[in-house]
Amino acid sequence: MTVEHVLAPSPAAAHRWRWPALAALLLGEAMNLLDATIVQVAAPAIHAELGGTVSDIQWFTTAYTLPFAVLLITGGRLGDIAGRRRIFVIGVTGFMLASAACALAPSAGLLIAFRAVQGAAAAVIIPQTIGLIKTMFSGDEMSKALGSIGPVMGLAAVCGPVLGGVLTHADLFGSSWRAAFLVNVPVSLAVLVIAPKMPEARAPKRPTLDLTGTLLAMVGTGLVVHPLIGGDIATLPGWSWGAVVTGLLVMILFGLHQRRAAAVRWWSRACSRGGAFLPPW
Repeated sequence: MTVEHVLAPSPAAAHRWRWPALAALLLGEAMNLLDATIVQVAAPAIHAELGGTVSDIQWFTTAYTLPFAVLLITGGRLGDIAGRRRIFVIGVTGFMLASAACALAPSAGLLIAFRAVQGAAAAVIIPQTIGLIKTMFSGDEMSKALGSIGPVMGLAAVCGPVLGGVLTHADLFGSSWRAAFLVNVPVSLAVLVIAPKMPEARAPKRPTLDLTGTLLAMVGTGLVVHPLIGGDIATLPGWSWGAVVTGLLVMILFGLHQRRAAAVRWWSRACSRGGAFLPPW
């Protein structure tokens, strides 16, 4: 990550809307953790209705977590390039639509696919929060705003399993486990109502997307994780071990790619400033 400067809103706009906007940002953050923990509790009920293999229960969570983890940096760079508020709104909209699709999924396979879309949308939402907070707040208020993220995330982690159990067993309008996904829709709508009041912010020197690095990380992680989901390590077939080894080799290639990219950036800065600093290694 690089040091960035953001475009600050006018003092009047910041003073008027910063606290409602902070609430919307924190709701967006909380949705990510709530959704992950709610589904962990609802997974047995989902499997009982939709069927599928036993490993599908693990995929209900893993399909969300993997895209989320791999695409976080890409999501942050998209905000730097296109504007953090704009990308935040796109992410929340995508998360809402994917949640509705999960709730309507007729099969385990489609649910897993929609969960992956949810995870990708969450990876777009989360990185925008700190940048937008720094745009709207300053001084002691910024410390308070940033400090509120931890307690909200802790509360979401505690409430998620409880809410998942309550929604699943309440069987509201016969929705059963589907309510665990539908709950994201009104929350997302509330965030989207407030989002236009946020100031726009982006990096003045826009970074580039590392599409090669992102692809290598996705392929390598997928090859390592996929054979291990629902499998017994002692009885894994040869093709599974081959996939794991291939995934590890791809991750090594990813590391080499990142090292080369860091070297290229260093040489670029060194040439522009007369070589007046040490290499990144």
